Amino acid sequence: MFALGCVQALQCHKNTCPTGVTTHNPRLQKGLDPTDKTNRVANYHRQMVHDVEMIAHSCGVRQPKDLGRHHVRLVTENGLSKPLNEIFPI
Repeated sequence: MFALGCVQALQCHKNTCPTGVTTHNPRLQKGLDPTDKTNRVANYHRQMVHDVEMIAHSCGVRQPKDLGRHHVRLVTENGLSKPLNEIFPI
């Protein structure tokens, strides 16, 4: 949504989005330039894929689909971290 130009006006459900991202109002849609936004969204996606792959590799797995709940650690109330699969076992 940010790559499209969302300014978090919190009007998505009202059909009055000032940037034209979430509206059917032709007047408001004029603010949405698809030629510019196409490149921005593509760049965002490309960078997101790269970053998730970097996180996966940092966790010692070959690809993001190999990540598991045991790779995620949460800081508990006592200040220590525990693996997600221990805090919320299946």
